[in-house]
Amino acid sequence: MNDQEQEIFVNEQKQVKNEQEQVKSMSKQQRTRLSQGVILAVSGVVALVGIGLIWLLFCSIFDCGNNNGTLTPVVQVTDTPVPTPTRGPIVTILAIKSKAELATVEYNTVVEIHKESLPEGMIDEFFGTKEQLLMLVYGNVQAGFDLEKLEEKNLWVDGTRVRLVLPAPQILNSGINFDRTHTVNYENNLIFSENNPDLQKSALAEAQKLIEQSALEEGILDKANDYGKLYYENFLRSLGFTEVEVVTNAQVFER
Repeated sequence: MNDQEQEIFVNEQKQVKNEQEQVKSMSKQQRTRLSQGVILAVSGVVALVGIGLIWLLFCSIFDCGNNNGTLTPVVQVTDTPVPTPTRGPIVTILAIKSKAELATVEYNTVVEIHKESLPEGMIDEFFGTKEQLLMLVYGNVQAGFDLEKLEEKNLWVDGTRVRLVLPAPQILNSGINFDRTHTVNYENNLIFSENNPDLQKSALAEAQKLIEQSALEEGILDKANDYGKLYYENFLRSLGFTEVEVVTNAQVFER
């Protein structure tokens, strides 16, 4: 190869190299443009999605599909809960009077009774003969309230507050326990006078009065009053009342 041919070969090589560099340079530009195109496309999609979300939010607030084409705010109306009125406890004077009598205290005791029948004939009177009886009488007394005396004005109710005025306590019943009652001593040395058939009956009647008197002296009415108030306080509270007052119509009772 002569010098001229060698020079031509070198120039051709340089030309090929320049063309390769131009190709590489053009590829970098294309890749850059492609990347920019992708970025623009992604940005466009994100923008469209954002616009769609904003439109949905807008339409959730305004009615976009009404007939006259105007935007009307959509107001969600919910039913305001109305509080249900709660009824207070219920009690009537008839419920209190359901029991005609309320016995709250029972008192048991025993009394000794001595009765004698004086002679009526002159001879019996002269000799001092007589009929006499000694008994031990067992009995009981019940005290409480006669609820038939209650009136409408004795009961006051205001919501969960209540006030009840009870009648004064009294002795409701007294009786003799004949299973335990017995005669301790009986004497009859009358000669001409007849026996007194009412001697034992009279002794029992007197014994019952003494039993009641003994119960009163022991404070049976005060105890009946205390237990009666406690009974009705618990009864009214069990119905749901929170403020309860129970009083009696008289605080000083007959003795």
